[in-house]
Amino acid sequence: MADAEPNLVPSEAADQVEVALETQAAADDGILYLNEYQYENDLVTDFARLVASPRRRGSLYVAAGIAALIGIGMLVAGGNWIKFGVVLIVFGAFLAWWSKNLHHTLARDFIEAVEADESMGGRYRRVAANEDGLMVWGKSGKSQFFPFEKLDHVLDGERIFVAMFADQGVTIPKDTFVRGDAEQFGSFLKARINKKLRIETKRKKMKAEKAAAKAKQGDQPKKDAPRQRKQKKNKKKR
Repeated sequence: MADAEPNLVPSEAADQVEVALETQAAADDGILYLNEYQYENDLVTDFARLVASPRRRGSLYVAAGIAALIGIGMLVAGGNWIKFGVVLIVFGAFLAWWSKNLHHTLARDFIEAVEADESMGGRYRRVAANEDGLMVWGKSGKSQFFPFEKLDHVLDGERIFVAMFADQGVTIPKDTFVRGDAEQFGSFLKARINKKLRIETKRKKMKAEKAAAKAKQGDQPKKDAPRQRKQKKNKKKR
């Protein structure tokens, strides 16, 4: 038994072997980041708080202020305008309250939507990211793929990332990564957005160059027309 002990793999070396095997598995399946979580109510509320952008709230506050000012003006005018003024002031107060509590309203709507969607089999979510996009699975086994070429923007919250694809958002909690970590994933998403912007800029440039070349070709006969007419006149004189 004493002779066998030197051949045993130390714990540190075993850990390195395990990390190497996990890295190799990640390279083989193409998945760079993997996240598994339960879509709990507090997570939905965080999602709603990010979606309720300052611009959206600001527009509601502006509308509330305008309604209140018009209502006050009607109260000052007196007469039959008083009742309309009261209605506008109440409406303005409602808009201000709604703006302040917008994320709670959205969270309630999102929670109802999650509970009503039985196709995903509950609130369990598994999100995998590769170079091309995000794949989201539910407990039922149903999945949906979101290509990065359709990624609009990313919301970076205190606890979650939200990748926005048009009117759909994919939530990725920062503390539930099975493969990779939040800091690396944030840089990864930022790189995908930058790549998309570069591609779109290149496409716009190519389109503009193509339109300019086509316009130049269209103008060429017009520029040459006087010269051709002059040549025809010279031939007739001969």
